[in-house]
Formats: sequence, C-alpha cells, structure tokens
Amino acid sequence: MLALATKVVTDYGRVLAQVQPGLHGVPESQLPHSKAQIRDAIVMLLQHLEPEHTALKESLARGYVYLAQFVPDADAVAQTEATGAVPSSMSAMRLMNRIKLDMERALEELGTMGIYSVPK
Repeated sequence: MLALATKVVTDYGRVLAQVQPGLHGVPESQLPHSKAQIRDAIVMLLQHLEPEHTALKESLARGYVYLAQFVPDADAVAQTEATGAVPSSMSAMRLMNRIKLDMERALEELGTMGIYSVPK
C-alpha cells in the first residue's frame, strides 16, 4: 500500500510542479488520480513518516492543502472566462473564496488527524 501511495503522490507532485499554487481554480481533469485517492495517499504517507522527516511532512501537508485549488472543470472554465472579462466577477470571487475556505479546512483536517501539526 505504501508503494501505491508513493506513486499516487509522485504523480500528483508532477502536476503540482506545473501549476502555480494560489486561489485560482485548476481543472480537476489535470489531476492524475481522484482528489480522494490523492488525499488518502498523502495521509497514509504522513502517518508512516518518522518524526525527523519534517521537510517531507511539510511538503506533503502543502500538497494536501493545494488539492483545494483543483475544482470541477466547469467551475475552472467559468472562472477563467469571468476573470478574463471582469476581474471582480462575483462568480470568480465566490470560487476563490471557496478554494480559500477548502484550504483552511484541509489544514484543520491535518491537525485534527494528529498526523501533522499546523505551525503557528
């Protein structure tokens, strides 16, 4: 199972390397695996890492949080169209706020699971 989790996270890492992290919506279709599979793989790896692997744990935690920027393709297209025309579009702002909220929830989830403590 750890080998499969490592492959899933490695595949996801390749996608993240090409994406600018932020509050913009990236189409979920760019993900190499489902969001649920990636989340589960990250959690599994975090649970099995030794405490001294802090840099790797932080990297995995960031990847877990960055999953929030991947949204349904229709939402990503709508945001791109809206921000291209009117930067302050309400639908684009709603999507950005939703992504931000999902990122905050992901951080809380990591803390709640007790596998990664969020730095203060």
